[in-house]
Amino acid sequence: MKVEDLRHQYPNEWILVAVEEKDTLGLPIKGRLLAHSPDAEVLWDEVVGKQGQFSVLYTGAILKDMAVIFR
Repeated sequence: MKVEDLRHQYPNEWILVAVEEKDTLGLPIKGRLLAHSPDAEVLWDEVVGKQGQFSVLYTGAILKDMAVIFR
């Protein structure tokens, strides 16, 4: 499924995607949805122990003064 379609299907949520295709910049454009949640912590717990290429993406607007910290 296209990542853009997932963004519309799960607005303002975090999505965990198994990456199937990337663009020329290395950003995911196609993948398989593994999980979604309004809480990013839930998805990071899902990633532990998995192998492969995964992306955790936020589907909402990133505000100008907003920061995201990954641990």
